[in-house]
Amino acid sequence: MSLFKFSNFFSVKVDSLAIEYGNKEIGFRLYEYQERVLELSTGKRLIAIDAPTGAGKTLALLLAFKHFFEDDRNAMILYPTKALIEDQQASLSKLVEKIGIDVDVVSVDSDRLHEYMLAKGFKTHGEALYDILSSVGPKLVLTNPDILYYILRMEFKKGRPIFRELATFAGIGIDELHLYWGASLQILFTFLNLMKGKLRLLSTATHDYLLLSLLSHIGGLAKVKARKAREGAKVRHEVELTFASIKSDGVLYKDEEAEKIANTTLTMLDRVGEGSNPRVVCIVNSLVFSEKVAEKIREREKDVSLINSLTPRGIRSTNSKIVVGTSAIEVGIDFDTQALVFEATNTASFIQRLGRVGRKRSGIAVAFTPYDNFRELKAKIPEGGKISYTELENAVKHSFAQNPSYAEVAENVYGALIQAGITYTLVRRLIGKDKLLRVLTEVFKCSSRILPPSLTEVHKELIEVFNNRVYEKEVFEKLLEIIDANEFNLPKRLLGILRSFMKIGVRGVYSSLPAYILKYKTLGSIDIGDLGKVDFEYISNEEEFIEKIGLSPLDIEYPIIVIRGVLEKGYRIAIRPRNFKPGKIFLLSKENLYVNAPDPRLQDKIAKLLDGVIAYVIYGKPADWRFSALKLIGGEGWVILGPDAIIQAWLDESIDI
Repeated sequence: MSLFKFSNFFSVKVDSLAIEYGNKEIGFRLYEYQERVLELSTGKRLIAIDAPTGAGKTLALLLAFKHFFEDDRNAMILYPTKALIEDQQASLSKLVEKIGIDVDVVSVDSDRLHEYMLAKGFKTHGEALYDILSSVGPKLVLTNPDILYYILRMEFKKGRPIFRELATFAGIGIDELHLYWGASLQILFTFLNLMKGKLRLLSTATHDYLLLSLLSHIGGLAKVKARKAREGAKVRHEVELTFASIKSDGVLYKDEEAEKIANTTLTMLDRVGEGSNPRVVCIVNSLVFSEKVAEKIREREKDVSLINSLTPRGIRSTNSKIVVGTSAIEVGIDFDTQALVFEATNTASFIQRLGRVGRKRSGIAVAFTPYDNFRELKAKIPEGGKISYTELENAVKHSFAQNPSYAEVAENVYGALIQAGITYTLVRRLIGKDKLLRVLTEVFKCSSRILPPSLTEVHKELIEVFNNRVYEKEVFEKLLEIIDANEFNLPKRLLGILRSFMKIGVRGVYSSLPAYILKYKTLGSIDIGDLGKVDFEYISNEEEFIEKIGLSPLDIEYPIIVIRGVLEKGYRIAIRPRNFKPGKIFLLSKENLYVNAPDPRLQDKIAKLLDGVIAYVIYGKPADWRFSALKLIGGEGWVILGPDAIIQAWLDESIDI
């Protein structure tokens, strides 16, 4: 294979992978691990499923819930993305019909909820959601963590009735567990603890074993792993895999690098010839870089689809010869592709992305890896030879770092602060007025029931203080004294810190703004962090839209951000708190926050969005590219936002609030 200007590359054949068949048939033969999930589901309450991509984990979840549906009870599966919910609804509906289960498969995300509300004539999303959950007949609800978190926080109209309907559900499945990290992981701990007594299933192809050890504290974790077999069900076909090295920092962004990736993708298209679409899938890390690669390919091949965070759901297509995308297409969606080109800088993304090819037929793939990883892989893998899928997996795990889940944060006092904030958002509506002592009492009592045993020691003395009337008005000072003794310095404005979690969702700080994506002529939204990477106009009214853009769509509500495209370089949004110290966690205030944005009308809007959010300033780059952060005005620094600020403080081994 010609890899053009990539001088360092080598190839290997990755053998097919088969897993053990079971003994049961339900119109077709089950895999052995699916049988074990089915058997355990009647007795166990927490099951972790570990099986390769394409090995039937969706069916395993469905089988585990089968006896609930037969008793007219409901279950729920959480998927990390809207696209995956849509894909899995089609897949599950076919499976339900195939194995003869009488259950309605219902998708619930923000878009579908809005459509349902309009179709049924409801006034609020809460009324629409209550109607869905309370409808007659067993249901399998497919949704995302955001909707579930909103239900638990009673954010919807009819919040309590919705919560009561959720309480009747008999089971919950968590798909793609490896995508949860940091605060989202602690929110997941909370979900799982609140659903004690119900069947909870955790599914992924790349389990984090530190995470599983923590989850085992929740109680009775059973692990089910698909067993490999020489003579069994083939779940992965042979793949001819080429490794190519990129620069040591592993960041692709330049035009010449986009040209090389595009050339490789087009070479792959020539190799595979005719067949069903997509014939080639290309997955890269960066939104900006995906746009560049797609444009380079379109210069020579027009039949190209681009799927990234700016691509609206209704326009996402996998029926082109070539599909270029980011992590938006990394998990779950079942491509029947012949060839794959992908960037990989960590273990999970390598395994997940490679899983897009070789699912239904033999395939070819090119993996672009940082030079240090490339060198380690070359030392472990025989060039030109043939290795098993397990050998490849082991080589990848030893050559790449794993994207950290920060599961261990939940075991220490940093995690206690995050958990207290999460718990506050769940119990605040049950407290009534924000009376400080009452709020703190409820928060720490609830946290002690939710946290793993390793954390409850921190809370035991706090609960004793709250229950001891001797302290009365001095209880808050005593609380601070105890926390100080645990080397965990909380401010006297602790309630402000807890309240800041009201601006936190499963994926981080609520900081998205409505947007009109000019390229697709459709409405969407964009996070403030991503807004800094795009070329946009801030439009106040229809007249301004017509003057600057052209004919105005009928369904736009002003003001609106109009996204023209991505920036080649630079960053257009930056902030500077007026009073801060590096290494100190603090709360942002709109009155004391300067925002640098291309349009002054946008500055106030961003300041309001960030008002009351936890922040932490660091000079240099954040410890993790996934952290919610904005550029700091003046100097090479960043302002890290929300729970990520607490994790960065933990990584810096200093927390001073």
